[in-house]
Amino acid sequence: MKIAVLIQCHKNAKQINLLLNKLNHPDIDCYLHIDKKAYFEEQIVHRKNVFVLPEEKRVSVEWAKISQVDATINLLLASTSGGGYDYYWLISGQDWPIYSVNEIIRFFESQDGKNYIQYWNSKNYGDHKQNNLDKRNQIYFPQKIIGRGIVQKVIKRSWVELTGGYNRTWHFFERKQLPVKFYFGSSWWALGRDTVDWIMEYLAKHEEYYAFYCNTVCPDESFFQTLVMLSPFADDKTDYLTYLHFPAGANSPVVLGKSDWEEAQNSGYLIMRKVDLDVDDFFLKL
Repeated sequence: MKIAVLIQCHKNAKQINLLLNKLNHPDIDCYLHIDKKAYFEEQIVHRKNVFVLPEEKRVSVEWAKISQVDATINLLLASTSGGGYDYYWLISGQDWPIYSVNEIIRFFESQDGKNYIQYWNSKNYGDHKQNNLDKRNQIYFPQKIIGRGIVQKVIKRSWVELTGGYNRTWHFFERKQLPVKFYFGSSWWALGRDTVDWIMEYLAKHEEYYAFYCNTVCPDESFFQTLVMLSPFADDKTDYLTYLHFPAGANSPVVLGKSDWEEAQNSGYLIMRKVDLDVDDFFLKL
């Protein structure tokens, strides 16, 4: 069993090194994408199973833009060219394993390549039906209006309302769609070798797929989910592996503290998100 852990990092080299030590195992190689806005790559632990993407493969990851997909693709390109792995597990530098590394290895050994990725279409999106996720892909979103800035938010909301609001889109504003059914879910996943090989081959042959997502909102929450469902391995679905608290309406999960640990242990997930050494270091004592 060989696992490539793909880690997207943007802050706190000390915490990332602690995570790398927690995941240190002969059967695990860790590939790191460090946000181009961060400058701590020289502080990352040097070890034969730790690979930091070079400067030219690092991108500035911006909220709700294609850049997070870019970072993930660069991690996949590095890891697939570095050798065949049984699993590719995408996590964040602010994640922390709930189980020991040996237990994690045993878990993946028992899965026989089963994919762990969360996906649903916008029509069965739990209690959030008022916010039709198809809208993210139905209309063309110029890159400049996607972001956290106040002006960006006002312009984007005005654009959504002009085109019909969140729950519908006037036909005049519908962009030319890809010949696929869109799915949505968490950015974090673990995919088997065959699925990743299929995805990389598909992307190499279908440049229009990536180009389409460049002008969608939060493409990281649809890009890979749709690909997996399009692939021959769509039936290998289970849920994802990350425990988190994501309040309704929030743009990011809350930082977990000591009081969350018991529930995380009982959740059945492998890893928890997110933890922050500068807020609560409870996880270091686990």
